[in-house]
Amino acid sequence: MIFNKKKNMIALVMVSLIIVVLLGENQLTIVKETELVREVLAQKFPSETEKRRRIALWVVQHFEGPEPIKTIEVGKIESYGFLGTGGKGVSVRINKKEYNEVALVLSSDDIPSGGVGGISAQFEYKYVDKLNSDLDGIEVLYWR
Repeated sequence: MIFNKKKNMIALVMVSLIIVVLLGENQLTIVKETELVREVLAQKFPSETEKRRRIALWVVQHFEGPEPIKTIEVGKIESYGFLGTGGKGVSVRINKKEYNEVALVLSSDDIPSGGVGGISAQFEYKYVDKLNSDLDGIEVLYWR
């Protein structure tokens, strides 16, 4: 009788260990899947800071002027119409100069589509098709 109790106790401990190991593996799998979902969401839905950096990169690649671009101030992304059906736009200021402001039309993924408006007569920069530039040495700020 004592032998059966020991045998049952050993069997119970073994089953408990197996259950703990299996549950531990399931929890690790859930944690890994959660991290993967976060990465995918970050790529599909970039943060406001990342959107501003993309807009600033587009400006650097499509405008050139008498002095190099050192600072780009990107305003709030505005949605027009009911639930954004009228499109999106953003105001951008180059080198912190009021007369170097430009309004950009954004595509559905919040990247400028090439539509440019709201340019003052004193605007110093001209539109070019595409420059091979990056944001090295350029400060990107939130404006307004």
